[in-house]
Amino acid sequence: MWTPITGPHLNPWSYRAQRDPRGQTALAMGHPALRHTVLMQKIITAVHDQGIAFDVHTRSGHDLRVEGASAEHQSGPGPMELLLVGLATCSSTNVVEMLEKMRQSFSSLEVDVSGERAPEPPRIWTDIALHYRVVGDVDPRRLARAIWLSDNKICSAYTMLAATANIESTFEISRE
Repeated sequence: MWTPITGPHLNPWSYRAQRDPRGQTALAMGHPALRHTVLMQKIITAVHDQGIAFDVHTRSGHDLRVEGASAEHQSGPGPMELLLVGLATCSSTNVVEMLEKMRQSFSSLEVDVSGERAPEPPRIWTDIALHYRVVGDVDPRRLARAIWLSDNKICSAYTMLAATANIESTFEISRE
């Protein structure tokens, strides 16, 4: 049984996570009068190594090193780069699946992602451009439809980033 986390030692607008015996995390958040508890599964563990580097282990069993962009010698991608990695792979996965369902024949699909960040903290992404390059016998109208559906209906990463950034998608098709 969970009890809300309250007390004079906590800012009334703070949040605190606790773990129950089943490995779930309860997050009590908001003002005490509005407080609610959400049960969540742990997705990643980030362990500080040195400087601003973290070794990350994901629930799916993958390990990677993440390092802040201000590091002199980066030994892994930065957190803001990983947001764009998530966008590129989320959107591209949807586009590939839809092109296959549309019976569009292609031998490769690549996506380049460019972006601009706000000049002052928090340095969020403000403008993002995705450019798809597809090689194969693909109907441009179907590719445009697949990209539009991914961007506007399916891709969670796109939806999250679109809340703060202008995102534009373009494509080019090369015949084999």
